[in-house]
Amino acid sequence: MYKKAVFVLIALVSILSSAVAQEEKKGARYIDYKSKVSSTNPGDLLREAQELKASNPAAALDKVQEALGVSLAGKDVFHEGKSYLVLGEINESIEEWKLAMENYSLAYDKLKRAHKKTAEFKQALSGLANTHRKLGNYSHSLASYDELLQMNLTQAEKSEALLGKSEVYFLLRDYERAEESVNKAPSSAAPSTSSRKPSVEDTLNVRKQAQRARLYAKNDDVERAKTTIESTQNTILAAPSEVPQSEVEDLKVAKEEVADALHDQKLYDDEIALRNKSIEFNLESNNLPEVTKDKVGLSKAFAAKGETSEAIRELEEAALMADTINNPKDQAKAFLSLADLYEKNGRTDKALDAFRKYSQSVKKTEDQMQTKLAERADLLRKQREIEEVSKDVVLGQSAETLAEATVVRQQVVIYGLLLIIVIIAVTSYFIYKNAQASKIANQLLALKSLRSQMNPHFIFNALNSVNQFVAKNDERTTNKFLSEFSRLMRLVMENSQEDFIPLHKEQEIISLYLKLEHYRFGDKFDYTITIDENVNAETVEIPPMLIQPYIENAVWHGLRYKESKGHLHLTMRKQSDGLQVEITDDGIGRKKSAQFKTENQKKQTSTGLKNIEQRLSIINKVYKAGYTVNIEDLNREEQTGTRVLINVPEHKNGKA
Repeated sequence: MYKKAVFVLIALVSILSSAVAQEEKKGARYIDYKSKVSSTNPGDLLREAQELKASNPAAALDKVQEALGVSLAGKDVFHEGKSYLVLGEINESIEEWKLAMENYSLAYDKLKRAHKKTAEFKQALSGLANTHRKLGNYSHSLASYDELLQMNLTQAEKSEALLGKSEVYFLLRDYERAEESVNKAPSSAAPSTSSRKPSVEDTLNVRKQAQRARLYAKNDDVERAKTTIESTQNTILAAPSEVPQSEVEDLKVAKEEVADALHDQKLYDDEIALRNKSIEFNLESNNLPEVTKDKVGLSKAFAAKGETSEAIRELEEAALMADTINNPKDQAKAFLSLADLYEKNGRTDKALDAFRKYSQSVKKTEDQMQTKLAERADLLRKQREIEEVSKDVVLGQSAETLAEATVVRQQVVIYGLLLIIVIIAVTSYFIYKNAQASKIANQLLALKSLRSQMNPHFIFNALNSVNQFVAKNDERTTNKFLSEFSRLMRLVMENSQEDFIPLHKEQEIISLYLKLEHYRFGDKFDYTITIDENVNAETVEIPPMLIQPYIENAVWHGLRYKESKGHLHLTMRKQSDGLQVEITDDGIGRKKSAQFKTENQKKQTSTGLKNIEQRLSIINKVYKAGYTVNIEDLNREEQTGTRVLINVPEHKNGKA
């Protein structure tokens, strides 16, 4: 009994000692910030942060952290609220809309008590409205815009708020209210003329005109929409330095929607004229990425008109320009479209070359994406550090208040230790939650990386098959294969960014893939696809490229080596808890297949199956799902034939 009591006492002392050490560390941080209150101006730090937020967001976050710590230590509510405001702006710049909304909410709560008439409060309210709109919380967004419009606003602020409301109504497809909001937005004092240089007030109309052009396009008044875009571009060219970049971005969106409307109505000459005018405008503005997009759009218009040589020329220029400005994403789009045009016009060699360049551009795009994701993760880590600073300073202030209280020292020690234990428990909980959130974010990042990978030896073998067809002078089969192959590549690229896709899209990919493999190995196997009539391919959702690798494994390692003609059967059947996918083949079996493989083939197969296992593992963890895969021999005695059973749980609204 005595030993047990001693053990408990030692454990308690250890816990209390650790708590005191942690508290001293947090207290030291608070003391450090408090010592800077008189010598540091948080307003200057926040101004520097705003100047850095676009070029160096990491350095901007360091400035915000310092400003927030000093503001909290000095009980400066105004600059505390402004710190959260700048945090929200930085979050917006990296498109972390949820974090931005949370920080704007903190800024709003801090500033509304005693600083409701300040420009910062209006910015917080505007930021809330915008981030709610980005997150699809349209009712909250409209409520924030309505509250903002009740305040004393400048002409520019009122115009921005009303145009924001118009955008929300536009997204809700309430075009009548969207137009009402645009019409209420204040116009400039006087219209621009050729004899007068446009003033700052004139540039306030840019976003308004862009929104009107979008509404004209939705109402099928495409000629008026086109004229509005072109006249607005002329206004910007007359005073480029006076037009905010955000309004130029709005004009880009409007231009694309109008161009799409012209294309849909087959007004190709008008679309070409609009895009050529846009190219001229963007060359003047030195906006080469937008020029690249317009050239891709021009190629589609020329192709639709049947002017193939012009379409190819525009795509070649777009690809060259994208390479010059290191924009592999747009370059990939240009090469893919270029390959399609070459293939349709029988220029097989050029189509193959364009496909190779497209693959290289996709790889560069993935590398750039990984770099950006790493940078974003670092910024989010800094954000969590700022949250910890806020907690530490608040705790330091609490400890200081307790120390100054006129109570018996013994009671202070006891209550202080109890408070420390509670704080450690609460802080540990939040640290755990943050760690879990970070873990999920990393898992989603890993899932996106795995999902974006396409089995490389399939592309290589497919291109080799094209070469074989060309060598045999089988132009018809070559063209047919290339056409189906380009469709498959487009589908894979379109679906690779999604966590889940409708079953009918996955079915389309599988059908195309099997058709291509049958072109190549038609003498080796036939195949059938059976889908249970109770399966709704429109509503059932599955992870993209889940089934294809197992089908590829069956063809390449089971049926290809069979002496007689084999058969592959794909079955999808409804189950009470979701969907079951069955892939069976009567090939040579896993054991005999392993004897035919080279070391390189074994490595490739292992990597492909490991990729699927990793994806399913991450999906099961993130979505709390129950995806399972079971592989077995059909004929266990002879070890021939293989069955793969994939159990797909029901997936609804982002949850499995």
